[in-house]
Amino acid sequence: MAEIYNESSGLRSFNVSIENNEEITELDLYSQAGHDGAYSFVVEDVPVNDGSLSIDLESVVDNATLSGFAVYSNDGGIDTSVPEPEPSNCNGYVGITFDDGPDTSTSNLVNTLAQNDLTPVTFFVNGNKISNFPSAITQMLTVGVIQSHAFTHANMVSSGYSYQQAYDSLNQNSQAIQNAGAPKPTVYRPPEGASNSEHQRAARDLGMVTITWDVDSQDWNNASTSAIVNANNQLQNGQVILMHDHPNHPNTVSAIPQIAANLKAKGLCPGKLDPNTGRAVAP
Repeated sequence: MAEIYNESSGLRSFNVSIENNEEITELDLYSQAGHDGAYSFVVEDVPVNDGSLSIDLESVVDNATLSGFAVYSNDGGIDTSVPEPEPSNCNGYVGITFDDGPDTSTSNLVNTLAQNDLTPVTFFVNGNKISNFPSAITQMLTVGVIQSHAFTHANMVSSGYSYQQAYDSLNQNSQAIQNAGAPKPTVYRPPEGASNSEHQRAARDLGMVTITWDVDSQDWNNASTSAIVNANNQLQNGQVILMHDHPNHPNTVSAIPQIAANLKAKGLCPGKLDPNTGRAVAP
């Protein structure tokens, strides 16, 4: 550790815990090693029983800081081997997508996706709804990726949006998404799938590829749970399905356990959407 900013004591202190045991209390790096001085601390014989070594920094004054650490085995050596990657059980990848969130349905949808290991998915969100559900974007990010569905759900073709109007709506949506803590969108799905060359140009100018879908689950049309499951069962490698995050479509959430089981049986895994093509690829 090193104090590379402050030039007097008392301006930074913090606690350090290893595997939930506090090992350093109110460490003031300047007092220990001065400005730019190196301070090292060794903790020996640390039992790790959950497969993950936990190092926690707790700020007391200003931010805690850690410049680097080394983990040694019991014999004092450093294990520099690289584990072999686990073999993939995926014969292909499909895009599991949900439009129109966030909404009152989002929390239940996210929990059901997590419980059935149907991740990652892609949420196409409308930014004008984000302020009504301030924690929803954070929840969505635990199971997938946030992409753009325009700031409102207006059909921009039938509404006669110009290039500039489309650009403004997409730009406003990107800002709302980023302000909520998600990365800048790279994929745009137009509301109702309606788009034209000018709107697609606006999306490109904002760094987004425009996509629609390969399979429509018809959940927006009150499809039954079994019909939504069957629609997902049509998916082939690289394809994308349209579903919705909306309280008016509860059958979508009900279908998730069977969707997850069917995809697994076929060797298909949820993937991310390629920012160049919009096709489903490995996460």
